Amino acid sequence: MKLLNSESEITGSEFEISRQERRNERFNHMIRKRGLQDVKRRNRQVIIQTILENDGLSRVEIAQRTELSPSTVSTLVAELIGEGILTESGSHTTTAGRSRTGLTINAGFGAVAVVEIGRKESSMTIFDMALRPLVTSVLAQEYLAGNELFETIVEAIHTSCAGKLPLAGIGLLFQEDMRESDFHVMYSTGIASANITLKEALTSQLRVPVVEEFSQSYTVKQALAERPDPAKRNSAHVSVGSSVVVSVTVEGRAVPLRKDFYKDAVKLLGTPLYTPEPQEKERPWADLPAHACNVIALLCMMFSLNTVFLSGLEEADAVRRLETRLGEILAKDRMPHIQLLRTKQPQHWKGVFAQRIRAEILAAQ
Repeated sequence: MKLLNSESEITGSEFEISRQERRNERFNHMIRKRGLQDVKRRNRQVIIQTILENDGLSRVEIAQRTELSPSTVSTLVAELIGEGILTESGSHTTTAGRSRTGLTINAGFGAVAVVEIGRKESSMTIFDMALRPLVTSVLAQEYLAGNELFETIVEAIHTSCAGKLPLAGIGLLFQEDMRESDFHVMYSTGIASANITLKEALTSQLRVPVVEEFSQSYTVKQALAERPDPAKRNSAHVSVGSSVVVSVTVEGRAVPLRKDFYKDAVKLLGTPLYTPEPQEKERPWADLPAHACNVIALLCMMFSLNTVFLSGLEEADAVRRLETRLGEILAKDRMPHIQLLRTKQPQHWKGVFAQRIRAEILAAQ
């Protein structure tokens, strides 16, 4: 340790200590400020989420539900109204002689574009933040991919949103057995070009968040929400179309399966578990239940499944016929509950998808 033998050395040492203390004070102040900002951001998100789940609540009701102080709620609501995120709904309730004004998401805060991409047609619906459809247009009545699809979407959005609501987000809703990887775009920044996904190209071009989803996934998610927890934790989804697509969840976690799982499994077994009877082969859809039966039986032999969700079959007696066939193959304790997922109207799924995109947009505010 160095001894301080002179007054100048002592003074210099005190100066160094004082400077270090100031640095520590600035750092602590910065941490406190950042902590307060994080708390404020979380409180804003809590208020927005509460209104999304319970439209028309008053400030007092929000404070009661969130357990935030009335003054905090009033301050943050005033900010959110000033930013155009919330608006007073005009609904008034009277409690104990006091009038309370309801709050709602401001429909004019922005627009959400949901693009449904199919093999035979692509269409787009623009929603406001109240989830009211404003414009629905058919982009093409044929298969579009790559740059052609990208340019069509961008042009349609510019035309639909011109002079109206600012674009806040985009949803890409893929139909049937399409894959996002089928829609790569050769995108140029003016300096360099790159082969990127449709999502990346739209995000770069329009500077808004882009969310992807598949219509069948929404069907499964809704069905899972209606089932008790044990059924959710051990389940499978079998989609029968131009190919057999399988996903499995065990103990609440997705099980990784090869893309060609069904083909590989059939080759390994050598012969199918179920071959359609001669009279069934006369009908064009007869082989579909056979494939579904095969893959469900395979899955139930490999995993202990409570529920199997089946999509791609629209026949009214499909479940009954499958259960009869599976009963001949599987032991009773291996038989799952089979739930047929019927195709919903596209407009219904667009609204559901727009609701999710809106929630993600507002969560970032």
